[in-house]
Amino acid sequence: MPQKVLLIDVDSRIPNLALMKLSTYYKMKGDEVGFNVQDPDIVYASVIFEANKHKVDGLRFYYPSAEIHIGGSGYSLSSKLPDGVEKLKPDYSLYPDNDFSIGFSTRGCIRKCSFCIVPQKEGAFQRVQHPKEWYNPEFKKIIFLDNNILADKKWFLEVANWCIEKKLSVWFSSGFDIRLLDYEIASKLLEMKFFKGIFFAWDHIEDEAVIKEKIGILKEAGFSDSRLKGCVQFYVYVDNDSEYDSGVYRCRELKKLHCNAFVMFNIRNKPTSRINKLRRWANRKALFWSIDISGYDRSKKKVGVV
Repeated sequence: MPQKVLLIDVDSRIPNLALMKLSTYYKMKGDEVGFNVQDPDIVYASVIFEANKHKVDGLRFYYPSAEIHIGGSGYSLSSKLPDGVEKLKPDYSLYPDNDFSIGFSTRGCIRKCSFCIVPQKEGAFQRVQHPKEWYNPEFKKIIFLDNNILADKKWFLEVANWCIEKKLSVWFSSGFDIRLLDYEIASKLLEMKFFKGIFFAWDHIEDEAVIKEKIGILKEAGFSDSRLKGCVQFYVYVDNDSEYDSGVYRCRELKKLHCNAFVMFNIRNKPTSRINKLRRWANRKALFWSIDISGYDRSKKKVGVV
């Protein structure tokens, strides 16, 4: 007898890949599945951000007779999809307004950054699927959720060439590890089409020399100053207020090198007023490129900031 399966996307900012795969799985079985299923037999809820964990507290009260499954990085780092689901192609019809393919070609990371959940959540770095296994030919855009694809240069070049052959516009949402960049990779990035830009990270002030060296390689490969400004962005991680000066310095240095900065703050810490000011200045490109942070307050009206 067919079952009724309710999917709940609590807080995803992009289509929820796990729920899309679950939708494929249950539809293959002939079950009714979706976001608006009434009187469900099974409920799957996904929480991406820990701050929203409380939003699923009442599920067992609302659906007392249903089998409840709650997962997502905001709820549990150990939660996994059922056997046989992970490799399935996502059900893109679950998000009818979506216009891009999405998935992982690799999982895990070779780094063990103190602020990052990837090693605990994903485990050791490994190839998982060629994008052709989850690509939707109806879409011209594709998002890779890979955490550090450059850890396998040969695989990255294979995937990149496939995207170029398909004439796809891409976005690697977690960015690239610029410490692994070389001339061949930089040349391939220049050849690819990106619809949200090319993202790197400058997390630690101690990496200044290698960051500047790698930006130099981008320039050698053909990235002009205007191309850098137009499509290259660095996540600048700031853990707490004590790293404010470091954050300002990194943003200023990136600006000198014609690269965009985007300040990422540890959401488990409370931002101070000057951290908020740094984020507003760096993350609003009109401000970042028109003035220095030292002139931010005096220039509010001039640049239209309220």
